[in-house]
Amino acid sequence: MKHMITIDLDGTLLSARGTITETTKQVIDKVRNLGHVVVIATGRPFSGAYPKYTALGLDTPLITDNGGSIQNPVDPSFPRQRTFIPKELMHDLFAFSKDMLDSAFFSLDDVVYAYKYERRLEAFFAETNPSGIVIEKPFDELDVEPSGIIFLVRMGDHKTFETYIDTKLCHTLSYRLWGTDRKHAIYEVYLKHISKASAISYLLDHYGFKQEQWIAFGDGTNDVEMIRDAHLGVAMKNACEEVISVSDDITTNDHDNDGVARWLISYFNL
Repeated sequence: MKHMITIDLDGTLLSARGTITETTKQVIDKVRNLGHVVVIATGRPFSGAYPKYTALGLDTPLITDNGGSIQNPVDPSFPRQRTFIPKELMHDLFAFSKDMLDSAFFSLDDVVYAYKYERRLEAFFAETNPSGIVIEKPFDELDVEPSGIIFLVRMGDHKTFETYIDTKLCHTLSYRLWGTDRKHAIYEVYLKHISKASAISYLLDHYGFKQEQWIAFGDGTNDVEMIRDAHLGVAMKNACEEVISVSDDITTNDHDNDGVARWLISYFNL
């Protein structure tokens, strides 16, 4: 049986240094030569994911922005799918929360839009701005629409931030808490119905695959839906507990030790 194999990048296919090992490249090639379809599904924007896509020599659609964008870089005939937060909702949430924020940003194509630009936030989400173009201004003055937004919220205000989304914007928006420290909580805000899993569902239909042909690999909170919904959801050894709790299997090796590749070698008897 042929499979669609969907793989997250950071913390999953890539090492902690953001690299792809030669072993991983060779195993992905072998799996593709067997007729399986390999798809990258990442929270990175296209500009941050494309170099990894080309390094693997893929020709399949690329899922970026946690499912907010699907495009095939080598096939112009593939119908590009992009979903955006309406700018009116972005303006609303920003106006409510701006006094709680130490920073916020999102990327669109090769441009980063920022409020109180913090480069460390960009580093947290890995290679989002290779062009170096940054437009810094209050979000309620922007006339563009993002797929998702990162907010650095002061800890004393983070519950108020959550409550506002839960009560005022809950029909349209959701959020993920990526981490906290003594001063801040880092949130990703995104459209409620959009996830890596929703994007992959579109591709399963596109390729004529059934759900039982879907294998997925992931490690972070943005992978929960993908790992949960796949027929065989594989959590990385280094995955967060939320992913492990919905997984069907766990890799023996972590992302620094070819965890995905070693699992594929065992499963497909390569």
